[in-house]
Amino acid sequence: MKGLLIFVIACSLILSSCGSETAKDSDRLVIMASSFPSYDAARAIAGDRAELTMLVPPGSDTHSFDPSVLDAMKIENCDLFIYTGGESDAWLAGLSGNAKASFRLIDHVPVILYETETGIIEAEEEHDHQHERVADEHVWTSLTNEIAIISSLCDELCRLDPGSSDYYKANAADYISSLEELRAGFQAVVDSAERREIVVADRFPLLYFASEFGLDWYAAFPGCASQSEPSARTVSALIDKVKEDEIPVVFHMELSNTLLSSVIASETGAEVRQFNSCHMITKRDFDAGLTYVDAMRSNLRNLEEALN
Repeated sequence: MKGLLIFVIACSLILSSCGSETAKDSDRLVIMASSFPSYDAARAIAGDRAELTMLVPPGSDTHSFDPSVLDAMKIENCDLFIYTGGESDAWLAGLSGNAKASFRLIDHVPVILYETETGIIEAEEEHDHQHERVADEHVWTSLTNEIAIISSLCDELCRLDPGSSDYYKANAADYISSLEELRAGFQAVVDSAERREIVVADRFPLLYFASEFGLDWYAAFPGCASQSEPSARTVSALIDKVKEDEIPVVFHMELSNTLLSSVIASETGAEVRQFNSCHMITKRDFDAGLTYVDAMRSNLRNLEEALN
């Protein structure tokens, strides 16, 4: 971790000298969310009853974000710090403990372990393994998980601010209703589809989503892989899969390089579409108020095209 020792020492000095000077300017809860999934969940429930900020700026890479001393101060002084947990949040381990209260998304849903791999990730096909099993942190990509997260987070907000419990519960109920409608929409698309396989020419942060709806998947890298260039074998295998199964759509993830998906599309005649994992969104979408539900509705339309 970059400059960890210096960072921790600096945080200790500054927080001990001036941390208490940062005070709330209202009776609203002060909530800090590490990234978009946490932010959007809190926004849906807390509405205007909270001062809500997102630690990692929109459009940024959550895996390489380097928090400042000021960020550490904000975490210590917030009423609730919400973060995902998992490997890409490891840099938060020493900071989350300073918050008055914290909430980890992965603590409230069943977690899938997966093996990191050096080559193409395929459903039920041979590939090379590194034999390292890690927890997939993209738990919110499952609609069922997102419903569970919203329910648990609502309970936490009610605990912290019992005077607004009815407000939080009403918001959570409305949001869960929207999520259940979305889940039913995805299930209907899958149930009536011509195929049940998707190709993602990118990292694959959709294990929970694919598992929820019984989809086979073929992808270039694991969800949080450090690779940026696919091997020739990976590219060839993906092209062959699209041709053999006449797959009409090749996906790429949000905020990613689309070169690989474009190459596969040009070789196969497939269309290129984006699947938004909601790990992070662009600043433009953030400023426009894009929500998890908005992004998933777009995914629903693209998935219907990909499966037919």
